[in-house]
Amino acid sequence: METRQKIADAEMQALRAQMNPHFIINCLNSINRYIVKSDQATASLYLTRFAKLIRLILDNSNNQTVSLSNELEALQLYVQMESIRFDNQFTWDIIVDEGVQSDNTHVPPLIIQPYVENAIWHGLLHKENAGHLCIHIRCAKSGFLEVIVEDNGVGRKAARQPRSKTVSANKSLGMKLTQERLSLLNRNSLLHATVEVEDLFTNEGEPGGTRVSLNIPIDKV
Repeated sequence: METRQKIADAEMQALRAQMNPHFIINCLNSINRYIVKSDQATASLYLTRFAKLIRLILDNSNNQTVSLSNELEALQLYVQMESIRFDNQFTWDIIVDEGVQSDNTHVPPLIIQPYVENAIWHGLLHKENAGHLCIHIRCAKSGFLEVIVEDNGVGRKAARQPRSKTVSANKSLGMKLTQERLSLLNRNSLLHATVEVEDLFTNEGEPGGTRVSLNIPIDKV
């Protein structure tokens, strides 16, 4: 049992090691964009937030879990940076229910971010008009935290249309690594994480976005 746990810990650490460069490279590409455009003010703002985000990632890189408040701080920085990068093409909210004790609840680091990234890149950025992203955190059944990532983007069917090969490869990597991390968590936990994806529709029956419901086993201290 102890050997299996050590192997699982090593595998999880390897997955986190892959996730961090994937995330950082995307941010560096954004900074380069502003440098090329000679937009020094935005590049400086972006770089400041990027530096803070990198500090959070490095602080969390060797931890199996982090406080939810720490995870949400990193998530907020990420969404702010993406909003700047794409010229405020979407609005966003992060809603945390009153019953959630963010400082005392622990989750795997960067476990929410790939779903948010997917909503932005595949759903919201392909809308012709401004989109909206909502991240809702609430207590679910005992021992679980429910994270709902909802966007009013183009929907999964439209998102499957051929896009940039680079974008598709980057996005699939982030989701693939997250799925592998969840599989490892489930292998070594009595409480299993689940992910449900729901297509949303307008009153006229047109695609109206996507809702991802992520249920994560949590540790409380």
